[in-house]
This record gives sequence, C-alpha cells and structure tokens, in this order.
Amino acid sequence: MVFREVSVIEIREVLRSWLAGAGLRTVAAQAGVDRKTARRYVEAAMAAGLARDGGTGQLSDEGPASRRPDGRGSRRADLCHRQS
Repeated sequence: MVFREVSVIEIREVLRSWLAGAGLRTVAAQAGVDRKTARRYVEAAMAAGLARDGGTGQLSDEGPASRRPDGRGSRRADLCHRQS
C-alpha cells in the first residue's frame, strides 16, 4: 500500500470550507481529495475540539491543544500522576 504525503494546507483548506458551511462532497471536490478523506479530516478535527459553529479562527496554529492548561490531554496527566 502506498501513502501520499498530506500538507497542512490541504487539511486546512478542507476544514475552512467545511466551517464555511459547505457539505463534504463540495469540500472534497474543491480540495481535490476523496469524500471519505475529507470526512476523516473533519472527524479528526471535531475529536480535537473543532466546532462547526466556532468560525475559522479555530484554525490558528495554536489549535485546540492551546486551550488545555499545559498543552497536554487529561490521559497524560493521569499517567504522570500514577508514575509519581
């Protein structure tokens, strides 16, 4: 199986169009990716905290991780706590 390198610009283009209200088929066609690929990008972004009604300001370089107090998730905090 061959994988192609994906640029951050491509992912942001998909997410920006989706946040603007376009459907996944339209977003995929505009970005030149498969509809399932666009869906995976959107699902991953939503799992990371992206909200469709939150606007494109969510796509800054800081992203959802910057909204965490230490930039890490709760599972890491649990793991570090158990190790000490």
